[in-house]
Amino acid sequence: MNLFIISISLALPVLITGIIFLSVKIKTSYLRLLLAFSAAYLFTISLIHLLPECYENANKYTSGIFILVGFFIQIIIEYFSSGIEHGHVHMHSDACKKHLPIGMIFGLYLHSMLEGLPIYQSNIIPTDGHTLLNVQQSMIVGISLHNIPIAIAFVSLLLEHHASRGRIILLLLFFALMAPLGCFISYLLTTLGVTNYEGFLKASFGVVIGIFLHISTAIMFETSENHKYNLTKIGSMICGIIVALMIS
Repeated sequence: MNLFIISISLALPVLITGIIFLSVKIKTSYLRLLLAFSAAYLFTISLIHLLPECYENANKYTSGIFILVGFFIQIIIEYFSSGIEHGHVHMHSDACKKHLPIGMIFGLYLHSMLEGLPIYQSNIIPTDGHTLLNVQQSMIVGISLHNIPIAIAFVSLLLEHHASRGRIILLLLFFALMAPLGCFISYLLTTLGVTNYEGFLKASFGVVIGIFLHISTAIMFETSENHKYNLTKIGSMICGIIVALMIS
């Protein structure tokens, strides 16, 4: 899959979804179900695709370190983003609404860019006689599914801060382009003939696995106010797992 198709596949769902929900409101309960579905999908592909790829022909200790790095990078990002990657939109005071949450926006952008790093040419390393095209496709679908509810939450946040329609679309466009930017960085490194590109690919896989594991488990382990799981949410997570297995 070439860079242009990958970029379109990652950017369009985010952009289209965000523009739609400029005018359409979604119930919080529906947004949580969509998040649960995408989280279960990400968790599944992390276990059945990304972890085997990260550890194959690599130093096991080093791979584990990069996964830990990704996990804690996401914790740091959430310090600035306030958990918008989970679809959270927190209410703010009137004074806060007069300015955009710059730290939150850049935290979200960084999160999305890091996710895009290992996608480009993630299908070039053979495994058991087969290419890892399925890994690439699974990641593209997973990141798109993950970013759709985030786009809804992002637009809701910007509307809450009374941003103009034009500014919201511009910020949404930047968000949509962050994952493709991560792919483009990997493309540049390949084009420039950076030594040990395969090592970079393994490291980026590890970081993204850490991010995915943090995000997916945080969403899936969130319970209702009475600390009980909702059967509908459980069903949504099961559907996410099934879809991930079917695509694989």
